[in-house]
Amino acid sequence: MFRLIIFVSSVCFLALIHAAFRSLSLPSFVFLAILTSLLIRYLHRDRWSVLRTNKFTFVRKTYQYISIYRLAYLLDRVVAALPAPMDATHPHPDAAAALNGILSSPDCPDTFQRKETNIIQIESLVGCVCTLVHDVEATINGDGNYNSSKNHVSPLVLDIGAGKALFTRAVYETLRRKVPCVAFDRRNQFEGDLFYDPKEGEVDDQHEQPYTRLVGDVGRLSSSRTLDPLRSAKGGGVVAITKHLCGGATDNSLMALCRLPLSDYVGGACLAPCCHQKMRREQYCNLPYLQRHGFCQTHRGLRGDMHDNDFRTFGMLINMSRAKDGLQDFEYKKSVLLSLLGFDRAANLGRKARRILEEGRAVYLREHGFDVHVVRYCDRSVTGDNLALIAKRRSARQGV
Repeated sequence: MFRLIIFVSSVCFLALIHAAFRSLSLPSFVFLAILTSLLIRYLHRDRWSVLRTNKFTFVRKTYQYISIYRLAYLLDRVVAALPAPMDATHPHPDAAAALNGILSSPDCPDTFQRKETNIIQIESLVGCVCTLVHDVEATINGDGNYNSSKNHVSPLVLDIGAGKALFTRAVYETLRRKVPCVAFDRRNQFEGDLFYDPKEGEVDDQHEQPYTRLVGDVGRLSSSRTLDPLRSAKGGGVVAITKHLCGGATDNSLMALCRLPLSDYVGGACLAPCCHQKMRREQYCNLPYLQRHGFCQTHRGLRGDMHDNDFRTFGMLINMSRAKDGLQDFEYKKSVLLSLLGFDRAANLGRKARRILEEGRAVYLREHGFDVHVVRYCDRSVTGDNLALIAKRRSARQGV
């Protein structure tokens, strides 16, 4: 709209020049030219800057209050139009036994991953992963989609940011070691490190699929060193999984899965993100989605630099929503947002902000050839980061 107005103004300016040479005096021509130039410059600028950068604190505060209520209105409106996340809270029937076998081992490490809340999350996510693995396996072995070969190809599970890898190991054991698993993480394993990987010599190479730990950075997912262990599942057999991959690392991974060369390998993904408040604006994979809904427009601040208040406020709201028992007295003590909305309303908006960020990621995956569902894999009392993306690459017949 602004571009149209600028175009019309420019045409009028040219018409004035033409008319000036014919009938206007020089002073009148100069006056009209300056007036038109100022109009065009104003249209190029942010219309709210006169309030946001005003020298009077009261005026700037008024703008801040308006912005907060506007953001709350947009969050309510956008989330109301989204479908509710699908329920995926039912644990896999074999996951509990697999986890018990891992954790009861005499040489099993004693880490925070043993917490009951973490076990509940893993049991549900293992169910999502196992269903996805079976779907991908049917796809790559001749159900009319990627591969019509009669030779059976096993899918492969790639856990990105596996950490100590209790989740990876639970998937491996629940699938009865019939599906190869790769635990990908940037940390090198040294003597005495507490990881849940099978011990050396524990996997039967003759009758069981391999379990591999691969050291590397999420930013180098597409390197040849990462791709080598995935060769057996090239053509859509890789199922990428993450559990609470922090902040923008989820977006880095998600975008890598959609780009060559890794996109030639991936047939499905189960991504359970966390720590959205740590994500930077430039890391997020789908800013155009947020901007189409009126969020995250940049503007010039009081000192002349560019800002995106919406994305920063998303992080603040999401952080508030993570507090199960309310905020401490010192937290957000001077927050205007909290004083205006109150904790309960702010926490509710934080959950909505998280839902919108996940929907933007889902839209990105759909635009790159996946069918995607946003699911709720555990109750909010277990963890505030209880949403996951379940994605399966579309078949050729469905179209990309």
